[in-house]
Amino acid sequence: MATTKTKKPAPAASPAEVPTVSSTTISLDALARELGPADGAFAARTYAGIPEEDLVTEGTRIDSQSLIDDVPHFVASARRILGSLSEVQRGKVRMPTALLPLLVAEAGRLQAMKRSHDAAATEAAGARAALEVQERSAMRDGIGERDLCYGGLRNALGARRMARVDAVVGRADSPEGLAKGLEALASFIDETRRADPAQDARLLEDYGVGAECAAALRATAQRVRGVAGVQIAAGRRVTQRALDLQDGRVAVVIEKILRAFRAARRVDGTILVPELNKAAWMFEARSGSSGKKPSPAGEKPSPAGEKPSSGAETPPPAAGGAPAAGGAPAQGETTPILGADG
Repeated sequence: MATTKTKKPAPAASPAEVPTVSSTTISLDALARELGPADGAFAARTYAGIPEEDLVTEGTRIDSQSLIDDVPHFVASARRILGSLSEVQRGKVRMPTALLPLLVAEAGRLQAMKRSHDAAATEAAGARAALEVQERSAMRDGIGERDLCYGGLRNALGARRMARVDAVVGRADSPEGLAKGLEALASFIDETRRADPAQDARLLEDYGVGAECAAALRATAQRVRGVAGVQIAAGRRVTQRALDLQDGRVAVVIEKILRAFRAARRVDGTILVPELNKAAWMFEARSGSSGKKPSPAGEKPSPAGEKPSSGAETPPPAAGGAPAAGGAPAQGETTPILGADG
């Protein structure tokens, strides 16, 4: 007699076994579509008590791209952790539901601002490079025209009369110096023609350094001076200060989310903490040690010779992974971020 076997249902995953979302499968755009727009009134309340200068200061500590890269995985990790919790556990994560959509919106704005900032900087650099090519070309043409004129004048007037030419031509060590020399040479030609229209003027024309040559010298001088006088504007639609300000806004929201999860984990060691990668150093928990160990990969570059400020030394509980050794709740407070307690 044939028998049928029924498959046993797969055991439900425990909170510690919830898989981590790969950062390659999520994006800010996808999260924005899933979570919807941020609550404007909630955003206003979140930032109301934080001075703009304080947000800018926080923003200077962290590289914008590190935040942009980390937020999608961080938000996805937080959502999966929240989805794995029981109703009682969820009540321990004291975090408004509007916080994750706000973080995605702020990070999306940061991403757009950084793209604009970087594109404008690249455009300005390209324009400067093109201008340098034009300036070198104008200088090269000007020096060549000056030398041809000098040779023609010497043939027309003889070596003895070239002393004055040598005095007025000057040096072509800068665009302005070359332009002045070309104009002085043109003036010398005009004066020589007027002084002796019967003899010298005809000699100058014979050797191609007459009136047309003087006009060409002045035109070349104008071109040399014009190219050198062009100023390339930075062209940044987004300033560095605006970028730092937005970095600070993102950092404040990340800290609020981390504080909510860490507080819950101290009460229930099975509740996990969302993961950060490049920006993790800025939000690490203190262990009481005064030592600081920032991660150079996520920190905003600082001026030469200065040591950048850092997060704390001891890393937080394994975010999105297994609980701390022995299941003990993580201890210690977090590195303060402005507005995180609000």
